[in-house]
Amino acid sequence: MTNTFKFGAPEGLPRMIRRGENKTLQTTWFQDNTAILVPVVSAFFTLKQGSTVLIDNVAATTIAGPTYSATYDLLAATTAGLSFSDTMLELWTLSTATETVTVRKSGHLVRTILYPLVTDSDLIARHARLEDIRPPSLANFSSYINTAWEIINRDLLKRGKRPELVLDSYALIDMHIAKSLELICKDAITFIGDGRYNDLATMYGENYTEEWDVVQFRYDRSEDDDIEEGEKSAAEPSIWLGELTPGGVVWP
Repeated sequence: MTNTFKFGAPEGLPRMIRRGENKTLQTTWFQDNTAILVPVVSAFFTLKQGSTVLIDNVAATTIAGPTYSATYDLLAATTAGLSFSDTMLELWTLSTATETVTVRKSGHLVRTILYPLVTDSDLIARHARLEDIRPPSLANFSSYINTAWEIINRDLLKRGKRPELVLDSYALIDMHIAKSLELICKDAITFIGDGRYNDLATMYGENYTEEWDVVQFRYDRSEDDDIEEGEKSAAEPSIWLGELTPGGVVWP
């Protein structure tokens, strides 16, 4: 039996906790891809920042059924005096009558959250007949847009960039549109068939990759929420191809 846990949207990213703000944290226990139905008899919660224990193995605020989830109401005072960081760690210990599982969720303590700027109208401005391939079960393209945004945030993290420190959210619009259209066209292949949508998916995927080579944005290295000189950053790390002298001095 496989245990899986979900922590609320966006699932594929660290938990973003705004400093000095009340927040309800949640986890739901799944077994073999189905939310667990066996009663959870206890749930305990620990929160750490780095090696500092902020909340130490206290009972969860709620345990909810019939599909079991646990919540903890994090009070603003707990984080109000802390430094911003990417070292938050939640530990949830949940027990049924026969099994105890501890699951972890990492997170960032942030001043603000990086929000997307793309909606359906931005996609249609690039691909006028997009509505023709929207699945009838969907009212809009928000599921693709949200998935694309998660992918962009994960790609920022893979490149050593904390999303909450990106000050120029507009700089990510083109790549967000490209990734959204790529996902839409890939999905269209499954119910319309191969052909032009495969070509379009490939094109938009290449557009997305190319954007990472050129995108630049102000990055709040000082974590003070101010735009300052010297904070312009490329998303891709620089690679030095010159030579080092024996003394370690870099020559152009």
